[in-house]
This record gives sequence, structure tokens and C-alpha cells, in this order.
Amino acid sequence: MKHNLKMIISWLLVILWMLVIFTFSHMNGDDSNSKSKGTINKVIETVVDTSDKLGITDKQPTEEKKEEVVIDLNGPLRKCMHMTVYLILALLVVNALNVSNVKLKRAYLLAFIICFIYACTDELHQTFIADRSGEFKDVLIDSFGSLIGILFYYLTLKTKVIKKKS
Repeated sequence: MKHNLKMIISWLLVILWMLVIFTFSHMNGDDSNSKSKGTINKVIETVVDTSDKLGITDKQPTEEKKEEVVIDLNGPLRKCMHMTVYLILALLVVNALNVSNVKLKRAYLLAFIICFIYACTDELHQTFIADRSGEFKDVLIDSFGSLIGILFYYLTLKTKVIKKKS
């Protein structure tokens, strides 16, 4: 009974995270872009305020300079987010497969396949959203994030096994 509950919760977390990804992908291009730019702007303001309070600098960047930095960082931030959400998805999927008693080698492969297919469908979904596009390079970035998540899961399990043997 306890094992079944753990398995159900593991798969519910996978589905919940897929819904989170879907929700982000369902934002139109302007909303998505303004959210990421807004995040970068808040970070810049926090860094500037903190450096002022600490006396590190007394210079304030101009609004034009702030906007330039926001524009420069927006693309890389968005790609990092692609990797991160799929890294998390891969961790959740491989864990759910492991809890479901799928052999680990098979679980790693299945987790990657599931994440890759979801990334493909996610990019296809974006082609139907205003000011968004489906990009195969994003599928590759998502897949790389998935691989990192699977590798992290593998290394975590390996570390636990080594500690048990010691």
C-alpha cells in the first residue's frame, strides 16, 4: 500500500510539472518575454541597491544601460530556463520510473525518451500560440537539460550506494 502511494505521488508530480511547462508554453510571446525581462530587471535593481547599501559603488546605471543589459541577458536566461524545467522533469520522470520498479538502465532511457517527446510536443504546441514559434534548437536544449537531470539522478544513486558500502 505504501509503495503504491509513493508511485502514485511520483507520477502525479510528473504530470503536475508537465502542466507547469505547458502553462509557460501557453503564454503568448509578449507575456513570456515581459516576464523574463521583468525578472532580469528585478535582479539588476536588487544588485544595484545592495551594492549601494554596502558602499561598493556609488554609481547608478542609466535606464538605457539597464535596458541594454536586460536585452543582452534575456535570450540566455530563457534558454537556461528551458534546460532547468526539463532537468526537473527528467528527475521526476526517472524517479517515477524507478519507484514503479522499472530497471534503472531502462528507466534512464525511458525518461530521456519521455522528456524528448514532451519537448517536441511542447514546441509544436507553441506554434499555435501568438508570437511564439516551435524551435528544434529548443528541443535540443530541453533534451540536454533532461540528460543533465538523468545524470544527476544516476550520480546521486551511485553516491548513496558507495556510502552504504563504506
